[in-house]
Order: sequence, then structure tokens, then C-alpha cells
Amino acid sequence: MVRIFLIVAITLGSIPLAPGKELDRAKVEFAVQDKLLNEIYQDLRKTLPADLFAKVREDQRRWIGYRDYISSAESKRLQKNPEDDPDYWTSAALMTVNRITWLKGWKGAGAPPSRGIPGKWDGIYRDSYGGELQIVERGGKLYFSLVVVRGPTFHSGACDGQAEVNGSMARFSVRYSPDEAPAWLTFLNNRQGDGRIEVIGENTGFFHGARAYFQGHYLRVQTLQPQDLEKLLKGSSEGGTTGE
Repeated sequence: MVRIFLIVAITLGSIPLAPGKELDRAKVEFAVQDKLLNEIYQDLRKTLPADLFAKVREDQRRWIGYRDYISSAESKRLQKNPEDDPDYWTSAALMTVNRITWLKGWKGAGAPPSRGIPGKWDGIYRDSYGGELQIVERGGKLYFSLVVVRGPTFHSGACDGQAEVNGSMARFSVRYSPDEAPAWLTFLNNRQGDGRIEVIGENTGFFHGARAYFQGHYLRVQTLQPQDLEKLLKGSSEGGTTGE
């Protein structure tokens, strides 16, 4: 699970902390990542079309509050002052690393609509709030894997399968009980002209914990590697779900 955050955790975890100086080192690491985040943000301000940057700016303000909320949750639960807790700064740094990857994805945003063009869905997408979508289009179907980790309680969920494609829209539907409505996942590709995939979920509780959710706007952050593509096509064909 936790694959979304595991990569950055390994990256930062490789830096040893001197005994007794965890707080200072954690603050320094956060400052380094925060500086890089601001540099990328200012570059986007200069290079993105005004309408796209307005979306980035609005989301960035919301995300800063989210980062503080998530990073300080455990400190507050233990009745600690977050700013005196190394774990607060380490969490904020890890989240910032993930956010940097997401912001860089905006460099490729605003591509022409993918309607009817095979392969234009392909890639790894993130919403920067704990959601990752891997997706590929083959033979009129979308093979996808959607994994989320939400909130300070880390409620998680996962769903993979095949969705039917119709232009810039695709839909996945499955019914696990004759007494319940089917679960739907709808994917809307570049409907707002910003390159993102909007995910809309209905009756998806079977796939995730109570505080987790799939819906959101996912931005492409990297291409699929051959081994990831093979795994995605195989896994989505077999189908699988988890949630807690």
C-alpha cells in the first residue's frame, strides 16, 4: 500500500540522523524539499497558461493545509507540539517530495483531447492526496489499477479491472451481490482541457475503507515501464480488490 509513499520514504530514510539531533535534521530536510517545491511552483507560474496555473494555485493552497493536517495528526494525538516533533517535519518532507513529482507533471498538462486516439490514456497518474492510478488502453479497453491511502488514519482501498472505452470516457462496472447496486468507476479523460483524468465513483465501498475514496482529478506524473505494463495487463485481466 503504501507504495505511493514508500518510494519517497526509502529515499529520505537512507539519510542517517545523528543521535539527539533528529529534530534539527528533520527541519533541515523539510526546508530543502520546501525550497525545491517553491522553485517548481514559481516556474509553473511563469510557464503555464494562466487558466492552468489558476488551477495549480487553487489546489496548492488547499494542499498546504492538507499537508499540515496529515503531518500534525499523530503529534496532536500524543499531545505534542508538532513543531517540536521530528516526525511532524519528516512527514511534511515526505509529502512534499510526493507533491514535487505531482507539480512536475503539470509540465505536460493541457495536451489536446485524447478522444478516439489509442494509447493517450496510458501512464501513471496521481491526485497528490494519496491516490495513484495506473492505466493503459488496449483494444478498446482500459486496463487500470487504482490505489488510495487517505487521511491521517491511512484508510486504504484498491480496485483493478477493465473499463469499456467510449471516446474520452470509460466505465468499469461490477456487481458483487444481487441484493446491492453495482459499483461504478467512471473515467473522464481531459474533459477540462488540463490533461487530467477525473475519476467518479458510485457504490464503491466494497473496495475501500470507510474514510477512503476514489474520486478526484489525477494528473499524469510518469510513463509506464514495460514491467509495470505487463503486470498491469495481467492483474487487471484477473481482477482484484482490497480495502481497509
